[in-house]
Amino acid sequence: MLSSRLGTMRPINVAHGRIGDRLSRLIAYRTLVKYLVLKDIKVKSRGTYLGVAWTLMNPLITIVTYFVVFQHIFRVAVPNFLAFFLVGLLMWLFFARSITAAATCVIDNDAMVKKAAFPLEILPVSGVLYHLFNHVVAFGLAVPLMLLFWGGRLSWNLLWTVVILVAFVAFSLALSLLLSTVGVFFRDTRDILEVALPVLFWGTPIFYDLPMAPAFLRPALLANPLSPFIEATRAAILEAHGPSWTELGLMVFWIVVTAISGAWVFTRFAPRFAEEN
Repeated sequence: MLSSRLGTMRPINVAHGRIGDRLSRLIAYRTLVKYLVLKDIKVKSRGTYLGVAWTLMNPLITIVTYFVVFQHIFRVAVPNFLAFFLVGLLMWLFFARSITAAATCVIDNDAMVKKAAFPLEILPVSGVLYHLFNHVVAFGLAVPLMLLFWGGRLSWNLLWTVVILVAFVAFSLALSLLLSTVGVFFRDTRDILEVALPVLFWGTPIFYDLPMAPAFLRPALLANPLSPFIEATRAAILEAHGPSWTELGLMVFWIVVTAISGAWVFTRFAPRFAEEN
């Protein structure tokens, strides 16, 4: 079905073009993006009894396990720990799954890349949007529970969570463009991520607050690009205030750096994707 749809599309020159032109073509092919996202949702829930409910079951089991360990065994001294932890873990899951999928998205769709003409950016974009769907479902259920039972504070500053989420998606998408390109030419990329992501996980303030870390480690933790996004979201939900200027500056910095590098690398090497697959 997908191949027949692609076959009827107007051929385009995917090998060249400025970033603005490629963005325009990507928007023009938004129906294909929607199709691929819906296909992933249907395929990954097909034949299961709980269907899309697994979107919640998987992180829920992880959350309960870690919460019991860190709240009742290690006894982490963080107020409203469940909400504190939940924000960090849900954002981490979205990020980690998005970039892991991006590392092989071109290779996994080599038949499409070779036989059909379409903006190749669609592949990492649709992957990120699929995981964004899962994240929005989980986060949309978690936030009301935080506000009612787990120490969240209702205020206009909650609107910052939407702004930060958009920024976080932009950062994850930019990094996905970069990794999807690297994954075509360096097939060990996904294996490296399987080693690197657990290290980054423990270097991200998910279970702990930054002031809890030793002084000599704080600069490294602050340099973690995920830290300002997570800390700013927590501030909006648990402390009823917007992100600090430092957090805003760091978020903008990481988005700009990854967007420029990701877009340039993808645009530069996308013409070689078909021959490398």
